[in-house]
Amino acid sequence: MKKFPILSFLFCFLLYSEAFPKTEIILGDVPLEQNENIANIIPHSSNDVSEVIMSRKQYVLSYNRKLRSPNWVAWKLEKTNIGSVGRSNNFQEDSILEKYLTSFSEHAVAPTDYYGSCYDRGHQIPSADRTNTVENNEATFLMSNMAPQTAYINRVIWAHLESYTRSLVVSKNKKFFVVSGPIFDENFGSIGPNHDISIPSKFFKVIYVLNQDQSVIDINADTVSVAVIIPNLLQNGQRPFEDLQNLCSSSTYPPLQNLTNNDWQKYQTTISEVEKESGFILTR
Repeated sequence: MKKFPILSFLFCFLLYSEAFPKTEIILGDVPLEQNENIANIIPHSSNDVSEVIMSRKQYVLSYNRKLRSPNWVAWKLEKTNIGSVGRSNNFQEDSILEKYLTSFSEHAVAPTDYYGSCYDRGHQIPSADRTNTVENNEATFLMSNMAPQTAYINRVIWAHLESYTRSLVVSKNKKFFVVSGPIFDENFGSIGPNHDISIPSKFFKVIYVLNQDQSVIDINADTVSVAVIIPNLLQNGQRPFEDLQNLCSSSTYPPLQNLTNNDWQKYQTTISEVEKESGFILTR
């Protein structure tokens, strides 16, 4: 396990726990054991996938150096997270991750690394889930939170599911603990100047549904949950590398205005299936 200097503005420590033997380091400003964005357990790999964990007040993220992509992102969503600051649209390199990776002669993903690929920079924790402050919204635009998504998935199916969860928070006073991430069970190729940002074949999301007066200790086998696995496809059902013309033409579509569609429901599955396909254990 490589050591990394502690910076004055950075909480950073090595994780030696036997429970997470492939976690290289934990970076961020919140001690992981105190982070309120984690549901009942910290997701961990059943396949010993190496990871760098980012523990922030806005979310917890597991970053995969080999794939240059998040393994998963976990966050809590409740009414206090939703405000009026809007979308910053300020995509940025994750500077804390960059400082760590340079010790390996590696670099964090930059916003420009997606240019010309025709893929969206697909948020895992959505911008609209953190609109209470500018700082919190901008944290969702760090490139460590992105994975390549087709415009159809990002702006239609994914957007509909995100809108549905927020509507329950606002109108039904619900609270959610969410884990989201990419799945790489097929070779969809890669993007970037060095062709080293892997393109997911699918995306997963698991949502634990709680009442506002409940907390993580109330999550159990009887807790209402939603689990989906959504293929990273074009609207015509083709895999993106099979129809590059459609991939690029669809990337110019504006985001949808009507976000009330329940088309995401056909992708519902079980948490155990998500664990099987993603390779990450999400429940006790």
